[in-house]
Amino acid sequence: MELQTSVFDVWVWRTAERPEYLLLHTSQIKADRHFNGGRFWQIPSHIVADGERVTDAVERVLAKAGLETLEIWAAEHVYNIYNRRFDAMQMIAVYAARVDADAVTLDPEEHADYRWCSYEEAQRLVNYRGLKEGLASVREYVTERAVPMRELRLR
Repeated sequence: MELQTSVFDVWVWRTAERPEYLLLHTSQIKADRHFNGGRFWQIPSHIVADGERVTDAVERVLAKAGLETLEIWAAEHVYNIYNRRFDAMQMIAVYAARVDADAVTLDPEEHADYRWCSYEEAQRLVNYRGLKEGLASVREYVTERAVPMRELRLR
């Protein structure tokens, strides 16, 4: 079995009175194709291409959703999963990206809806340990810290 180490998740947030985090709801097409019909809330995720910088990969993925990054941060969190969609073990690094946006462009093959959520709501809506722990790390080091850890800012 292959171990994929170039996979990343990105917690996208915008600042209102309190940070709001972006969640994407899987489409029924994606759910039927890969997850036995199960739909769930997730965040942007992809693979860093050979020779590509992680910041460029994050910007590439978010640009497809119509989002322009203002900042990109390392979230000090990595988790492992078996991804049935790719039949591979994945080591997923977590990043955070701040945007100034309301609308998100969705690929209907992948996602049917999106939602901007408080930390508490996002923790309630995501099902998977890696997402929950990644969001907690983003909150602790970046988004809800009086002074974010500057050394974790990548762009």
